[in-house]
Amino acid sequence: MVQFFLNLLPNPLSMNITQSTVSDLTLQLTMQIVESDYINEVNKTLAQYRRKANVPGFRPGMVPAGMIKKMYGESVVAEVVSNLIGQELEKYIAQEGLATLGQPMPDTSIQQQIDFRSDKDFTFYYLVGIKPNINLTIDQSIEANYSNILFDEEDVDQYLLDIRRQMGSQSDGEHISLGDLVNGELYQWADGKRLEAGFTNLNASLQTDSIQDESTLNLFIGKIKGDAVVFNPNAAFQNRSKLVAFVGAPVEQTADLDADYEFVVNEIKHTELAEMNEKLFSAIYQDAAIFSEEELRSRIRVDIEQTYKAQSERTFFNDMIQKLIELTNLNLPDDFLKTWILESNAREEADKRITPEQLEVQYIYYRDTLRWQLIEEYIVVNNNMMITEDELRGRIKEILGLQAFGGDMDGNEEILNQITDSVMKNKEEVKKLTDQILEQKLTSFFKEKVKLNEMSMRYDDFKEMII
Repeated sequence: MVQFFLNLLPNPLSMNITQSTVSDLTLQLTMQIVESDYINEVNKTLAQYRRKANVPGFRPGMVPAGMIKKMYGESVVAEVVSNLIGQELEKYIAQEGLATLGQPMPDTSIQQQIDFRSDKDFTFYYLVGIKPNINLTIDQSIEANYSNILFDEEDVDQYLLDIRRQMGSQSDGEHISLGDLVNGELYQWADGKRLEAGFTNLNASLQTDSIQDESTLNLFIGKIKGDAVVFNPNAAFQNRSKLVAFVGAPVEQTADLDADYEFVVNEIKHTELAEMNEKLFSAIYQDAAIFSEEELRSRIRVDIEQTYKAQSERTFFNDMIQKLIELTNLNLPDDFLKTWILESNAREEADKRITPEQLEVQYIYYRDTLRWQLIEEYIVVNNNMMITEDELRGRIKEILGLQAFGGDMDGNEEILNQITDSVMKNKEEVKKLTDQILEQKLTSFFKEKVKLNEMSMRYDDFKEMII
């Protein structure tokens, strides 16, 4: 994703820069540079070149200044002026208090060709995108749904079954039985034949114990490789999340599956479940002493509760992002941003570059990502939610303590501090942790401020709702 940022540097203004409005949230900056603005730096740089120049027929440092200027003058002027432009634009933006989006970009519609060899004075034109004003109050006038996901022993049973299946042994099956994984090809079917223009999935797979319709399950039981089963996927699964997993296709295509399909069996994988013993217990939870099935089930209950809670919180957070984007409906300098994205992306490798046509399709996602960044910044600043170094270090120690010491910090503080110091030097890791902490802060803030419509539901119903 293209990154957008605010660039404000407090420095005194010296260059002659004026601004004019091009369109809503887009300014044109006109910069006039005369020879006296840059000549001293040019002469200083050329003198350095002269001291270092190695030209046949001349001793080091004795090459005529005119020759050095002829050899390097144009490129030095270009470099010095280019650096000057960047410095002075930053100063001007800071002095004028312009909250910019992206970076200043040359206005190619008006900028004339520059001749650094013969011209002494220059005029440059730049376009600048400006942040929109945000007026947002987060209170009880905003309603949001919050799902409390319920679970019972059936969830524990399924969780345990999945673990035993993952850690079990797999072999090729001769015929389909309950619990087998079946891979094959799926073809839309009507009037006793495949529909040529119908939906096709050549890599379909299903776990037989996920089939919820008994009559459909009976169609599969006993089949061998090469056999075909005609059935209605929508009726077989009765659950959209399971249907999506089976189809292996975009969600919108599941609407076409309330019809008959032919499934051709290509492969049958039979799984022998891992035995329920201490070897399994220790393999699942290496950080805990678990010696019985009941202790294992108790730990699984905790995991399920934490997992469901995390998914509920993430869904609520994402819903709030979308709600606030729609509520504020921030205007952006779209034309400027599109050009800036294309210019920035042009420096990428060829296979990563985006075309103008692709950008038109994808811009809505760039736009909404930027809108949320601006909204998030507004909320954080206005509610003093900035993440401190102490918070980051505390989170790192918490994670390390749980992973390495099972939550027991006593006697391990020195080791934790050493590892924490190392992690704090990793910018990517710090960014990831900062985002995690901020998301938790914002989630708690939203839950406290907005009007929550709390709903209790089973996990399958929750998955149905969010698909």
